[in-house]
Amino acid sequence: MTEKSKQKKMTDSAVARWSVMVLASFVMATNYYFYDLLAPIQDLLRINLGFTASDFGLVMSAYAVPNVFLAMAVVGGIILDRMGIRLTGFSFIFLMAIGGGITAYSASSVFLDGGFGYAFLNSFWTSYSPQLKMMVIGFFIFGLGAETSIVVLSKVIVKWFKGKELALALGMNLAIGRLGAAMAFTITPRLVHPEWTTGIYFGVLLLWVGLLGFIIYMLVDYKVDKQEDIDIKDPEDAFRLSDLTDLVTNRSVIFITLLCVTFYSAVFPFLKFAPDLLMNKFAMARQMAGDVTSYLMYGTILLTPLFGWYTDNRGKSATIMYLGAALLIVAHLLFALTYIEPRIPIVLLGIAFSLVPAAMWPAVTKIVPNSKLGTAYGFMFSVQNIGLFVFPMLIGWVVDTSNPHYRTSLDSSEFAVVQENNMHFNGQYLDRHNQPIADKTIHASAVVFDHQEKQIIWKESHTVKTDENGNYHIVIGKGEVLERVDFTHITDTINYHAQIQVIFDEEKENVYQGPLVYDETLHFTGELNELLADGRHRATLKIFDPGNNEKVWEEKVRLYVDEEGAFEILLAYGEVVYANPIYFSLNEGKHEAEVIKPLDYTNPMLVFAALGIFGLLFAFLLKKEDKTSGYGLEKPNKDTE
Repeated sequence: MTEKSKQKKMTDSAVARWSVMVLASFVMATNYYFYDLLAPIQDLLRINLGFTASDFGLVMSAYAVPNVFLAMAVVGGIILDRMGIRLTGFSFIFLMAIGGGITAYSASSVFLDGGFGYAFLNSFWTSYSPQLKMMVIGFFIFGLGAETSIVVLSKVIVKWFKGKELALALGMNLAIGRLGAAMAFTITPRLVHPEWTTGIYFGVLLLWVGLLGFIIYMLVDYKVDKQEDIDIKDPEDAFRLSDLTDLVTNRSVIFITLLCVTFYSAVFPFLKFAPDLLMNKFAMARQMAGDVTSYLMYGTILLTPLFGWYTDNRGKSATIMYLGAALLIVAHLLFALTYIEPRIPIVLLGIAFSLVPAAMWPAVTKIVPNSKLGTAYGFMFSVQNIGLFVFPMLIGWVVDTSNPHYRTSLDSSEFAVVQENNMHFNGQYLDRHNQPIADKTIHASAVVFDHQEKQIIWKESHTVKTDENGNYHIVIGKGEVLERVDFTHITDTINYHAQIQVIFDEEKENVYQGPLVYDETLHFTGELNELLADGRHRATLKIFDPGNNEKVWEEKVRLYVDEEGAFEILLAYGEVVYANPIYFSLNEGKHEAEVIKPLDYTNPMLVFAALGIFGLLFAFLLKKEDKTSGYGLEKPNKDTE
């Protein structure tokens, strides 16, 4: 026995093993976070970038292009088997970070104002906007790295947990990864003020932190390989074309791969449209819609490790996959055909999304030899990406074709009529067959644009009920929820009066009453009337017209106070509570407007339900094949010897 073999391996240390699992899972979580962060702000992409549902679906599909048409997940798996975890992982995680940066750049004011690449992208395929093309490029590069990085991180877990708590570790890995997705749905809606792109920039930051985390793992992995004296040139690990041939001729591999593609195509594309579904069908506010969608992910964080433990110790992987596919069908049909409390189908989806992956990925290790796992996972991810390429575009197209009348655009002359009518707007809610939708409570948004700059100056939401002919009525400027106001459009000929209130012992106290003085960068400065400790405080700012003492503006702000009692507030960067439309020129000048009505998601949800039916079929065939294959998918994963 050599001296090295006498040493205790790092992979035998539970502390080291689970520490690596947490680190690898964090890197995966940054991937998941960025992949899902656009979903809660899909409507803002429509408003600020002019995207349709089909455009949004195209961006989501761009993620899968390299893995479908370039077979990068397969190629990446082959590279992983030959070149190892470190080089492969760093290269593809770096691509993720670059792609994320380009995605954020496409929505930035720098690019939209004619920044680098804008003129070139505007010179061809002019039916597609430059921002759409740039975002597609960004998500393409992000996807180029993302799927192969998941293959790498999966093999990291297998390397450290093979023959030990493999299913539990993979379950925990998926759970932490999904925590990243859940955080995207809960955090991004809370970062839309004051700049709607802040959430995208935050996601890019996480990708670069994830790259740093993988560099740390590379140091650990190098030490393990040196300790265990691994020969990466072992002929057992050499890739041969026959490896891929063996995979595509193995019926168990085919069935589990088809289950993978149908199952994930019914979950991941759904998540991209779920917040928009909840905002439209159930009239939820953005933050609540994001929170409810995240319940699916938070549920899997608890349940996936539990089901992983069960398959480790009790088995029944094939049965569990079968049950998960069945729950998928039920959940999507509930969304399509009923108005049941939406948290119920979300919970059912969460259970399904815990059952299938917790059983499926460990099952692959029984069907495929360890030396070819990288290729096998790469093959499965590549086929899975066919679904992730096709179905976001398909669902976007189904949403658009099912809702031809959801958007009413008013040019400057048409909006002038509304202005002359004291901002009263009368509309009609029609289905895709041009039939009125009667006696229905709907959530409608009104958006007013500056005619020349095409910038949003006012956005609000109304809850109204249609009459027997599908007609409804709103007064623009008097919405129930005020979502956005451009403070630079406030009437600048008035010497406004300001009041700042801070809560002390659950009671509001005025710490400033005086003139509103701010510069061109919207920094409001002055001296406090009341003593307040230096530092940062949460406060309420109210602005009044001193001529009639009418309230013009109310905003929840951050108040910065120095040691001498001087304060600073950055206007319009907090949460707008109230804005008086009379003082923001809505009734004057040349403006354009849109009134956006709810989208009907019945047909898209039926498409997802159909995918669930196919998934159920493949799960049934896999279970049937297992009885003759001898792989033992129904047996425990944990070694019993």
